Amino acid sequence: MRQLTPLILLAAAVVAPLAPAATPKEDPAIAAAINSPDRPAADKQRDEGRRPAIVLQFLAVKPGQTLIEYVATGGNTAELLARVVGPKGKVYMQNPPEWLNGPGGPGGKPPAQQVEERLANNRLPNVARLDKPLDDLGLAPASVDGAVMNLVFHDMFWITKDNVAPILKNLYTTLKPGGFVGVIDHAAPAGTGSEYAKNRAGQHRIDEDLVKKMFKEAGFELQQESDALRNPEDDRQKPFFSPDIKGKYTDRFMLRFVKPKH
Repeated sequence: MRQLTPLILLAAAVVAPLAPAATPKEDPAIAAAINSPDRPAADKQRDEGRRPAIVLQFLAVKPGQTLIEYVATGGNTAELLARVVGPKGKVYMQNPPEWLNGPGGPGGKPPAQQVEERLANNRLPNVARLDKPLDDLGLAPASVDGAVMNLVFHDMFWITKDNVAPILKNLYTTLKPGGFVGVIDHAAPAGTGSEYAKNRAGQHRIDEDLVKKMFKEAGFELQQESDALRNPEDDRQKPFFSPDIKGKYTDRFMLRFVKPKH
């Protein structure tokens, strides 16, 4: 699941909003977060594949926001979010309890160990560890400005045995009116629904149209989408960790939903 020099100007050129909008300018908070000398070297080595400048610019993350990252695992993205929102903001680093003691991720370390190392010695004081079920965050209603699901929405299908709707219901309640949800994921072939996501040993992909449908049914509105992470050479058939695709870019979609203000 679940970043070299920011490609923010590229993101500004290719992001395609649903409604006319001004071309976004390079965000100094995002650039500073990505280029921080305090970021772990292992995180920076993953920047080329994950392209955080494009993702953060698309999500429009701002200083002072309160955010939640779902299935944050070791916290690569959570740390970037924390650096962007700054000392007046807050990031909830969510992981399902059963996930934390599961198989190791990058480096072979169990997720629980990765989380502990990320937050050791209070190095990210504006990050709160949130070991809570996906559908029961335990946060106050209307208390969060935004949520990020970075290459993990597909995982929710095998984690919940294809029962993802309660997660979106809980998130809708937790978000403030006008709050956003950013979903970035590996694209499955059109029309496959959740078939490529239900099996943990499967392709780890999700049908973009299903994502749009589910969020609409949960009450969210699609505000913006982007083709900035598309790869037409990816046939959408193999998992992102397949040996013959490892190190290459999967075809990914980016969607930004909002909870209506009214």
